[in-house]
Amino acid sequence: MRYFTDYRDHVGSSPTRFFKTTLFQSPRILVGMDCLEPGQSQEAHVHTGRDKCYFVIEGTGTFTIGEETCKVSEDMVVWAPADVIHSVVNTGSQRLVMLIGMAPEPG
Repeated sequence: MRYFTDYRDHVGSSPTRFFKTTLFQSPRILVGMDCLEPGQSQEAHVHTGRDKCYFVIEGTGTFTIGEETCKVSEDMVVWAPADVIHSVVNTGSQRLVMLIGMAPEPG
């Protein structure tokens, strides 16, 4: 099992949709990376019964959590509570790289 990793080893891109990968996962937590190229987005979605947090490592984006929208940049943390619709758009000129943490899907 790996206990240590450098986030840069997990950064990637996809021309058709945002890039995501898992760094660590257990029955209690999932830690991953979401990477969005300029103009890419994570469409509005909900995680039933599971909170999610984003730590912005690189870039800028616009997050919508419920009815609230905020421009977010490096070193900021965003919390999307369970059962609350949320989305993100890379509104910057460089890749948006985010460390994410949440409970894994049941089952």
